[in-house]
Amino acid sequence: MNEQLDTISTYFDLVQAFNTEPAAYAAVLHPEVEQTEYPNLLYKTIQRRSFADILDNLRVGRELLRDPHFEVQRTFTAPDGTVVVEGLWQAVTTSDIGPLLRGQRLQGQLCLIFEFKDGKIYRQRRYPCYELV
Repeated sequence: MNEQLDTISTYFDLVQAFNTEPAAYAAVLHPEVEQTEYPNLLYKTIQRRSFADILDNLRVGRELLRDPHFEVQRTFTAPDGTVVVEGLWQAVTTSDIGPLLRGQRLQGQLCLIFEFKDGKIYRQRRYPCYELV
């Protein structure tokens, strides 16, 4: 596996564990990271998150979801080092949230695009397509 894929795999492990320790993410996220999430079932507008915002979003997720799992289906590494990951994400809700009911399974096909700087994730674009199951 190449270095970028190792970094992404570590990042996925942290996210699936709902780890919110800044030091753990400092190993994989550039201090100037920006995560962009495009409109979807959960967010009607584009969301832009900094390093701190990513951790805050995970804290919220930890309170609202359980048993998260992301299964990577495909990866592609471009000549410039950009990595595209496609996969299936799912989790179970722990309380009623908007259109979601407690105990309901939420899943989504995700396309994630990662750009790197100094060996760390610098830009991440998320194109989620969520559905209630």
